[in-house]
Amino acid sequence: MNNLKKLFVPYKNLPMSVYIIFFASIINNLGNFVAPFLTMFLTYSIGMNVGVVGVIVAVNSFVGLIASAHGGKLIDVIGRKKIFIIFRTTSAIAILLCAFTKDPIILTTLLILSNFLGGYSLPVYSTIITDITEGEQRKTAFSLQYMALNIGFSVGPLLAGFLYNNYLVWLFLGDALTTFISVILVAFFIPETMPSKDEIQKLKVNKLEKAEEGTLLQALIKRPTLLLFSFIIVIYFIVFSQFNFGLSLQIGEVFGEKSATIFGSLMTVNAVMCSIIPMFLTAVTEKLNSSLSIAVGGIFYATGFGMMFFINGYPLFILSTMIWTIGEILISTNTNVYIAEHTPASHRGRFNSIFPIIRKLGFMVGPIIAGLYVKYTSIRNLWLFIGGISILAAILMYRLCLIDSKKEEVGQIAIEE
Repeated sequence: MNNLKKLFVPYKNLPMSVYIIFFASIINNLGNFVAPFLTMFLTYSIGMNVGVVGVIVAVNSFVGLIASAHGGKLIDVIGRKKIFIIFRTTSAIAILLCAFTKDPIILTTLLILSNFLGGYSLPVYSTIITDITEGEQRKTAFSLQYMALNIGFSVGPLLAGFLYNNYLVWLFLGDALTTFISVILVAFFIPETMPSKDEIQKLKVNKLEKAEEGTLLQALIKRPTLLLFSFIIVIYFIVFSQFNFGLSLQIGEVFGEKSATIFGSLMTVNAVMCSIIPMFLTAVTEKLNSSLSIAVGGIFYATGFGMMFFINGYPLFILSTMIWTIGEILISTNTNVYIAEHTPASHRGRFNSIFPIIRKLGFMVGPIIAGLYVKYTSIRNLWLFIGGISILAAILMYRLCLIDSKKEEVGQIAIEE
């Protein structure tokens, strides 16, 4: 019992804003009803051509990324709260209006507009957490945010499925309502955390978090380790994209007609672990820095995905899922921490907006590479390749960890000065 209590100790002394973000994120993702069913809604409820739907979904994703990148700049210039309140509110209004029209063109326009407006506020939560935390507290805060994300996503699609089949209008009303609630929580309970120019200059942060003049690209070029980190993270997300692409092909080959049920159960294992395990992993890796934790995550990826080269039984697929899920948690939670530790205080919004794009890049490239690899070899051989690049990424990340360790002493001297 005492050991269990110790797990919660790091979460007791976080800034109040972190807890507000936790609840706001759960509510927001719990009500993320439209996105998971967008393809199904446009195809079966509206009756659009599948080819047209594919284009709409692609455009919808693209405008969201563009908005997120531009939103990062606005977050650094205008403020965290203002951007969140303005763009989340207008995004919710656009979704709300979808409930009152059946015109395919108007519906599609409103859905894309909502995603575009919402994209501007995507980097806000991570930026606020970066503003108000540091050190071990920052790692714990991002772990809490990751749990909130997965708790919401675990339950949200189930509610969305029920609403889609029985109360379609509430698919939009519920999505808008939960977004409004999250806006209210941020508006009334989280203060503006964007530091002024004078405050930025006075901040006692490590050398890499010192304010910079110039653009995002100029600040990024001055941080070569962050450029290498970006490359490594793309590899990791190419690997992680196989939980959806490669794994589904393997399950189909092994289990045939039972594949949908089996695949769904593995996704449930993943979702439950991502909602519960982060606090345990945070405690276990408390003494590890973010880069070393990410390197360890790569080993779990290599083991969990690599073992699918030779397994056939359902229990082993569960074990495999549990192993690569641990890797997912270690990499996802510590990626935000690493970015925060290497981002100039003047560019936090912009840096937090660019890495979701890098994640998307990995998810776009991953299935293409895997598809070509499977075409000329086999689904089994894919896992040897995935395991191999996971080990490569882990080695590169460990090398980056050694580089960062050498610079740490310099950073401590800078803080003292």
